[in-house]
Amino acid sequence: MFKKSLLALALTSAALSGVANAATISSGTSVAVSLEGNQNVNLGASALAPASLTTALTTTIGTAYIINDVVTFTVSGAEFLTTGAGAAPTLVGGAATYNFIDYSDANTVRFRVAAADAVAGNGIVLAGWSLKTGSAVDKSKVSFKSTALSSNSTIGAYDTTAVGSTSFNFAKQLTTTITKLNGQVSTGKGRAQFTSTSTSADNDVLTIANTDGAGVNALTIAKAVHVITGDYSWMMDYDVVANGGDLDGILDAGELAAAVTTVGCTSAVATMNTALTALTITDTGAIAASCAIALNNVGYAAGGSVIKAPQSFTMTSTYTDATANAITASASAGAFSLDGSSTDIAFLPFGTDYAQSITVTNDGSVVGAITVTITAGGMAYDTVLVATAAAKTVTNISAEVAAFAAASGVTGDAAINVTTNAPGIVVKGLYYHKPSQDRVLTQ
Repeated sequence: MFKKSLLALALTSAALSGVANAATISSGTSVAVSLEGNQNVNLGASALAPASLTTALTTTIGTAYIINDVVTFTVSGAEFLTTGAGAAPTLVGGAATYNFIDYSDANTVRFRVAAADAVAGNGIVLAGWSLKTGSAVDKSKVSFKSTALSSNSTIGAYDTTAVGSTSFNFAKQLTTTITKLNGQVSTGKGRAQFTSTSTSADNDVLTIANTDGAGVNALTIAKAVHVITGDYSWMMDYDVVANGGDLDGILDAGELAAAVTTVGCTSAVATMNTALTALTITDTGAIAASCAIALNNVGYAAGGSVIKAPQSFTMTSTYTDATANAITASASAGAFSLDGSSTDIAFLPFGTDYAQSITVTNDGSVVGAITVTITAGGMAYDTVLVATAAAKTVTNISAEVAAFAAASGVTGDAAINVTTNAPGIVVKGLYYHKPSQDRVLTQ
């Protein structure tokens, strides 16, 4: 005989199935969190609490919850702190009373409907929790969802929120755009200034542009310190009397102020280490939207020193608030390149049967360093030769190139590139085949 109790149970299950996923969960607008500030032990301490939400974390239930049913809240993108401040969360609201059961795992907290049934449409608020956010990264999110679990195993889980509420979103507080150094040093001008392909013959400019996204736990930036490493030995030109210096062998503050100028910074002050390898720009005050740092040269006409090139620059920036909480970032600051000549010798054989002749003719007045690249067997080998292209001279680099080829294990057919950091260069290459006594000019 078919029992009425079974019919009632079947109808209940059907009703619950019809409203499955009907609950909604929200904490208002997603809150931006400063990643660096949240992970700073003195600010966010890698934690978040309900007080930072736009509104309380609330589930509006879609169907009645029955006494002894279990309600769970699950967090993703973080973990519940299950001891201390987060050890006793609460679930309140509507007709029912809820008792905390436990954290079934680091991401899930459970409550039991203890007194009275909850009514569809009730809003229930999860409060008193704390989150651990040590695993947060840039652009990660923290979201919640809830579900009910019937004490009747036939019914199981029901009223699961369809979409988790994104409550917090992490982002790096500072969005930095760097316009890098890219000056090309002119060999024709004694390597004392930049070429016409550069923005200016007199200087190269590094620009640091910042957007402060602020957010929960954000630092209130009070100072920015940029340390830019490179070779600044040529700035000693500003110690020369003719260039406004005092010729004391030290690049003092006044001389450095001529060598390094800034535009758009809040209140930038430049300092230099005694080795002339680390330029520090200290910008005190609110963070500048765009801080342009110009590295100036006195130029060829003023008898300027050689600007080292090629060379790369690196930069470490430290942004601090009034109590020395810091955001630190490192990046490339660009490079100086050097103009000159580049010649390809498409074919040159190596081995015991061959001898080579490679000459570099310098018709100009600037001595040039010589870089050779040998390409053979799917590999490229490069070296800076000991020999240099002396001014008004023909330099034979054959023996040094042959020794480098042998040391690199190159035999047989190869291609050669000769790059010389000086203008007015002509490179010639030929080989001699010993068995046949043939000489072949290849470049």
